[in-house]
Amino acid sequence: MVLTVAAVADNKKIKLDVVNVLIDYAIQTGKSWSTRFGIRIDLGNKLSPRERTILFNSARGCEVSKLLSGENRFNYELADGASA
Repeated sequence: MVLTVAAVADNKKIKLDVVNVLIDYAIQTGKSWSTRFGIRIDLGNKLSPRERTILFNSARGCEVSKLLSGENRFNYELADGASA
């Protein structure tokens, strides 16, 4: 997320003073388990409301956010043991 915000800021010529992202999580176990992520983004206080919105939305749309918010499926496959 930080890299995405920094890249968008550079592209849009937004001068960043601070970029910090804190991610916490809570895991609920039982018959059906789930994980809740809380994401706090600190952009400092030197940006205009428009700049803050642009950077906040870029963080929300980055690949890390997509991974954390989407349904995850894993396809495991055991190699046959032959080396290439």
